[in-house]
Amino acid sequence: MTKLARAAIVAAAAAASGCAYFNGMYYANRYARQAVTSEQAGRTGEARDRWQQAEIHADSVIVHHPDSRWTGDALLVRGRALVHLEQYADAAVALQEAARRSRSPRQHLEVLGLLGRADLALGMLDQAHAALDSAVESDRREVRDEALLYRGRVLVAIGELESARADLARSRDPRAPYDLARLELTIRDTAAAGALYDSLVSAKTFTEEAWGPALDSLAGAGAGAHASLLVSRLVARTDLSNGTRARLMRDDADRRIAGADTAGAVAELAHVVAVAPDSVAGQTASVALCRLAIAAAATEEELGPQRDRLSGLVRAGGRAGREAEVTLRLLARIDTLAAAPQAPDAFWFLRAELLRDSLHAGRLAIAAFAAMAGRFPQSPWTPKALVAAIAGGDSAADSLHALLVQRYGRSPYAIAAANGGAGGDSAYAVLEDSLLRLVAARAAPRGPAARGPRRPGEVGDLDEEGDARRRPADDAPAARPRARPQPAGPPRPEPPQ
Repeated sequence: MTKLARAAIVAAAAAASGCAYFNGMYYANRYARQAVTSEQAGRTGEARDRWQQAEIHADSVIVHHPDSRWTGDALLVRGRALVHLEQYADAAVALQEAARRSRSPRQHLEVLGLLGRADLALGMLDQAHAALDSAVESDRREVRDEALLYRGRVLVAIGELESARADLARSRDPRAPYDLARLELTIRDTAAAGALYDSLVSAKTFTEEAWGPALDSLAGAGAGAHASLLVSRLVARTDLSNGTRARLMRDDADRRIAGADTAGAVAELAHVVAVAPDSVAGQTASVALCRLAIAAAATEEELGPQRDRLSGLVRAGGRAGREAEVTLRLLARIDTLAAAPQAPDAFWFLRAELLRDSLHAGRLAIAAFAAMAGRFPQSPWTPKALVAAIAGGDSAADSLHALLVQRYGRSPYAIAAANGGAGGDSAYAVLEDSLLRLVAARAAPRGPAARGPRRPGEVGDLDEEGDARRRPADDAPAARPRARPQPAGPPRPEPPQ
């Protein structure tokens, strides 16, 4: 072979190798850079799409050119993409191979940093710790800072909190201060955590994914007022969209409700509706306002406007429509229970429980419980209703207590209340079982569209939406044909004397 021919072959091989780079690695690296830019801008969906493209192109280089000098680079890009796509097991395999084929110590440390992230996500803490111990020695700032962040997370997971605090404080990764603040909350230094969050309000880049857990953690540590103050400062930023502002306030309203700040929650929900009425946050805020209005209602006439608003939200559809439909079904259920033709006393009692436990309409529930003394004076469940009204804080609690003692003193419920709630005797159990059986009879299938056959030994109950649910009895009998429930329900206990 002449020297000219040999040179031509070498040139052709070099060109083919170059194609492996330009047709594969060029686009893999390009999509990876675009993914990072999208992540930094908060466009998570776009970033995920870019990482998927980077992984595809890198994998193409690995498959078609396994002996190329750029295969190690391709394995690194693929491993990084898979980490960001949260496909950690596949990422670990790719990164272990990338570590073996690294072309330089610098690249090797970058691979180990990513491998540590994958191992941490997979719960392999010792392996993650070892990989990140090496990666923190990188001379590249971004690799070192990310390795410090994730080693800090590993140290938190294994309980070495002081060492974790040191790593998180050293890291200049923009996520590290959020982790450090959560660690301070774990150590119960709420003041230090609050100061960190204060400093992050004006950070150059706003990261919604980081702020949500941060605010929840702060409120969970008993600093809900501070969390709400941070939200008010965050929504004043000029770089936030109306949708982002609405989501921040919507979540804060939930935290206010959990903290019993109902007035603050109502004001914030109204603000959400004003800022972004057509957004998911705005529409779900409308549903929440309806629910709070129902919970605060003093008369049943106040429920009418809320039914109308909820019906409109159901027609609009979407997540808010589904949430509104649940509340509308509860409202329809209380109407159905009030009109029950058989055992009206039992179903009136269940209606009061539904108002209290599912609609959280405490004032209406207390009134319904107390009304049983007048509506159903001979009912065996009226004493139970009076106990519930007294416990709920009825304004006439003293009178109800006197009535409970004088008229229903022999009732198992009155005896249980006098004994601090102990209701273990047989009469108490009979009453409770009878009430459950009434519910089961009413929840029995009525036609081919019913939910399906009841398993042997199951009894009915009411779920959080007020519908009947089935649960296994403690002592379910062997399977046998079930008799069709009679219209009047199972035998009722004798009323107390």
